[in-house]
Amino acid sequence: MTEEDARTFLAAGTEGRLATCDKAGQPYITPLNYVVHDNKIYFHSKLTGRKLDNLAENRRVCFEVSQATKMTISEDRPCSCATRYQSVLAFGMARVVADPSERAALLNLLVERHAAGKPFQPVDEQKAATCAVVEIVIDEISGKRNVDPEQA
Repeated sequence: MTEEDARTFLAAGTEGRLATCDKAGQPYITPLNYVVHDNKIYFHSKLTGRKLDNLAENRRVCFEVSQATKMTISEDRPCSCATRYQSVLAFGMARVVADPSERAALLNLLVERHAAGKPFQPVDEQKAATCAVVEIVIDEISGKRNVDPEQA
């Protein structure tokens, strides 16, 4: 998968997994909803918790998005099977968005993305103060895929 393909796949998704590490190096993976805006990944969070504690200690993260579509199994060779999939890994630096108006605007982008065209009540700065928004600036991105030959 080219870098452009990886960025396109990442931007098309809505659910991913965030990997952080605490100060002792213990990995922690969190499934979450996200949106891509200006080639950055954004997600929201409670104001406290393990992932934010980890980010306070170590801002380096890995973000993963994947889609498995089917398993193919060879009838004549039982150990010959393959999963059809696409996956992207993005590495970068995370920061908690501090500016109230920026946080509200990003929360509205998240809600709009996940509302999928349905109307929603916009988030104002007061409501945005009840949660955190995290930005990931992507330093490196790569992807892999194993799709059916007729889809390639």
